Amino acid sequence: MYESLVAEYLGFQIPTFIPRKSLLKQLPKPKKRNMITTLIGVRRCGKTFHLFQTMSELLQAGIPRNRLFYFPFDDDRLGELDGLTASKVLDAYYALVPGAIEGCYLFFDEIQDMPNWEAFARRVSEQYNVTMVLTGSSSKLLSSDIPTKLRGRALTHEVWPLGFSEFCTFSSMEPHCIGGAYEPRNAAALAHTFRQYLDIGGFPAVHDMDVTTRAQTLQAYADEIMTKDVLERFGSASYRAGRRMALTVLRSTSLQLSVNKQIKAMRSAGISISNESAYGLLDDFEDAHLAFKVSDYSLSIRDNPKSVYKVYAVDHGLSAAVAPANHIDMGQRLETAVFIELKRRYGMNRDQVISRYRSTACPEVDFVVGDVMLSAEYELIQVAVESGVRRVAEQNNAGKYRNEVGNLEQAMAETGLAESTLITLDEESDTLVSSGTVHVVPAWRWFLDGAEA
Repeated sequence: MYESLVAEYLGFQIPTFIPRKSLLKQLPKPKKRNMITTLIGVRRCGKTFHLFQTMSELLQAGIPRNRLFYFPFDDDRLGELDGLTASKVLDAYYALVPGAIEGCYLFFDEIQDMPNWEAFARRVSEQYNVTMVLTGSSSKLLSSDIPTKLRGRALTHEVWPLGFSEFCTFSSMEPHCIGGAYEPRNAAALAHTFRQYLDIGGFPAVHDMDVTTRAQTLQAYADEIMTKDVLERFGSASYRAGRRMALTVLRSTSLQLSVNKQIKAMRSAGISISNESAYGLLDDFEDAHLAFKVSDYSLSIRDNPKSVYKVYAVDHGLSAAVAPANHIDMGQRLETAVFIELKRRYGMNRDQVISRYRSTACPEVDFVVGDVMLSAEYELIQVAVESGVRRVAEQNNAGKYRNEVGNLEQAMAETGLAESTLITLDEESDTLVSSGTVHVVPAWRWFLDGAEA
């Protein structure tokens, strides 16, 4: 049975795909004791297609097709997986392609379903001339698990839903930037495409769906992630409690969330949940890449588990799909998209690399980005649909101006930073304030200019 399955996957045609930014360009050539590469991320974000893209790039570089072995361990024909399944699959591959023992690339998808997969991966990487790439559901192949289970033998890459530059590729929209400037017609088209991005979100499969089908598909994604990647793995709460908490967090994207209030609301509704389970769910959502919490900027190593967090969904389209009609406004979508873009650029570096800034005189700046523990360079970023600069002279907009530009001005004075960034939907200017310069940037440009960071 194994040889027939292996033969099938050796002969299968790599599906067509729209190229994304490659995460695996620096794969080492096959040899013993290579680092194992792992791809993690929320379900349906495109991990498998990253494997196909990498295989295609290797084929173009002249690697023979039979030295590229892709195998998905969620194939139902394998039956119940045991600790020897992967070894039998690999033995069948080497029996069919004897020359592969000299060196090959192994792409193992959904390997987390196999018992003791980490011991198998370590043994193969140490004993064979291979380059190994593993992907799996975030429920069992987590960034928090990999360092322990693979004992320093793995390099981990996070896969996210489409960023705006990738969304442009999927939309056949090509940015034309010459010397930092965009031709006006192209800039207008990019601004329009960005609004579509805020409506649709970044899950690749829903890009071309109609509104109803897209909403239904994203709702199914949310249920699948919550059930398989949170409750089945962690068992930290009942299904009713877990589902309610997940929906609340997704609908509260970019807003403050009081866990204590959620506990009281669930108990009032007759849903039993302990304080420990409720707080644990926020961590479980992060492990599943479903949603993330952001703490206040602090030099303290300790995190206060009772604090009120801001929460962000993994995708603004997912949040809108599970929320009541018109519940997620444009500002929430924009801020969520910016947060995930920051996670894409900096999130794997260290914990707490993205915080929010608050002080007595500054109610809030959305993001402080930097490594505060190492005193590395950092920046202040505020997000708003409108800056308020255009209408600052109008009395009824003075408060709005204070909330956006004024908060940045105060935070700059307190941190000693001479510059900050205010990301808006379509405004662009440099605004001078007492503590320096606030760069007002249209969101589409900010996303594109930093896409290679």
